[in-house]
Amino acid sequence: MASREHAGPSRKRVGGDNSNNYCGLEAEEAAYIRNIVGDEKDLYLDSDDYEEPFVDSGSEYIPSCDESDEESAESGVEETNVEEKIETSTETNDTLERSNEDAGETDYSRLNLIWTENDFQPMVHIFDDSGSGVKTDSLNENSLEIDYFLNLFTESMAEDIIRETNRYAMQQQEKNWKDVDIGEFFIFIALSMLMTRSKKLDVKEYWSLDPLLHTPVFGKYMSRDRYLQILKNLHFANNEEADPNNRLYKVKNILERVKQRFQSQFYPFQNLVIDESMILFKGRLSFKQYIKTKRHRFGIKLYVLCDCETGIVLDFIVYIGQDTYKMMDNVTGLGLAGCVKPYLNKGHSLFTDNFYSSPSLSMYLFDHKTNSCGTVRANRRHMPNLSEKLKKGDISWRSCNNLLVFKWKDRRDVTMITTMHENKFITLDKIDRLTDENVKKPLCVLEYNEKMGAVDRSDMMISSIDCMRKSVKWYKKLYFHTIDICLLNAHAMWSTKNPVKMSLAKFQLNLIRQIISRFGTARKSKSVSMPDLSRLKDRHFPCLVPETPKSKVPSRRCVVCSHTEQGQKKRKVSRYMCQICDVGLCIVPCFETYHTKSKF
Repeated sequence: MASREHAGPSRKRVGGDNSNNYCGLEAEEAAYIRNIVGDEKDLYLDSDDYEEPFVDSGSEYIPSCDESDEESAESGVEETNVEEKIETSTETNDTLERSNEDAGETDYSRLNLIWTENDFQPMVHIFDDSGSGVKTDSLNENSLEIDYFLNLFTESMAEDIIRETNRYAMQQQEKNWKDVDIGEFFIFIALSMLMTRSKKLDVKEYWSLDPLLHTPVFGKYMSRDRYLQILKNLHFANNEEADPNNRLYKVKNILERVKQRFQSQFYPFQNLVIDESMILFKGRLSFKQYIKTKRHRFGIKLYVLCDCETGIVLDFIVYIGQDTYKMMDNVTGLGLAGCVKPYLNKGHSLFTDNFYSSPSLSMYLFDHKTNSCGTVRANRRHMPNLSEKLKKGDISWRSCNNLLVFKWKDRRDVTMITTMHENKFITLDKIDRLTDENVKKPLCVLEYNEKMGAVDRSDMMISSIDCMRKSVKWYKKLYFHTIDICLLNAHAMWSTKNPVKMSLAKFQLNLIRQIISRFGTARKSKSVSMPDLSRLKDRHFPCLVPETPKSKVPSRRCVVCSHTEQGQKKRKVSRYMCQICDVGLCIVPCFETYHTKSKF
């Protein structure tokens, strides 16, 4: 409705250089009208005998995308059209108009929303949870941990990795290479998982014979050099068939197969959450990211879709820059959150943070029978103007058809958008220490705080058992992270089938033990003999190394120079030896050192 501050048609001059043009009228015409009507203040009579000359038509000017972007860049907050004094007529709810530019498909980046202060009554989509949970009949309460893991990371996937690893080793002309088989590959995975149980600073230390570091299980099932050889040549795609337009070609095949397996073997419960996750990587990489709020600030960024109830990772997208959008079958104007397609039209509830949330996304989800809730940035396109200054505990809101947006003052301003919550407060048992009253929070905020931490909890659980090692190859770190996700999902699926609780760490240890039992064969290794200290008791004398048919002046390596732990080891030969100990020794000073010191 028009007011004294804003009298309907503005007096903004239009018409280029014609400075005397008023609202399309010439200066003489405008003066003539003013003379007829009288003084300008007569236009706003308080008497009921006069009709207001400018009646609100109920429509507002909605800026185009280009104009909106320009205004947003100047002001820092995107301009929206909000009617501060709202009529309670039924016309205010007829607010959503969409442009159909692509052959009848809705473009959610272009909406026409009119926000009101009317009470909001959400229409919540109903979810049927009868089909949620593990979808395969091959897993039950009697299944072992290895059965759940191999159900996600299948032997056929392992065979593909083995084939590409063997191919890559041949392409690199690896010396003394022996093709990896299925048993050896799973032992490699088991030992990689076991390394996180006894952390050492260097991979080689797991095979160390030092009494302080010795862990015999590693050398029992695989030699050190063989493990490092497999790790060096680990590969997942044929380089000769590389796609130059796909930055993820090295791991794309294995990632897609694993994600497809996640979705085919488990159907989520009602609540889903999307959030970001980081894989630590500080090497050189074109799509390396930095997120200061994450545990690993530098690395490969993932967009992760999680089931809130079980914590199972349903899907993830590797961020590779602008090419990320090209690789996705996305919806116009929705961004990366538009990938939640397999779970639309089922009544799910999706929780997102302000990186994803927007009125466009919420409307798209609602139209596809999916509830949504999340924090939102105030300058998102189509957002209402919530510029009021609030005191702690106060709330300001706007509603529009099936959307509710509100700003609530806690320690700072919190802006939320939802299609599934009423605009009401919940009284908590917690007492505010300043007011001595029960704390009150909006229902939307309470449920958001409860559900939103699923991805962070998954990252926290993985961090305690992750099998990733430092590597200059980013795709190897991404592969080992995928193995950790398979382990996490296998544990969550096991928990849904078994009433007895088991920690993820114990589940991992049982899995390692079962993999070694099924695929492992103890290798024959040289026995490590205990040091013979009789050399310190008996009488010993030096002698020349006896002649041989091939040499008349033979020599032997000095055992002290070659095996010393108190000095620098060196290769040194001597013509002298101890006949009783049958070892080569330098006559001075190694002969005396060897027979008088237990450690040299």
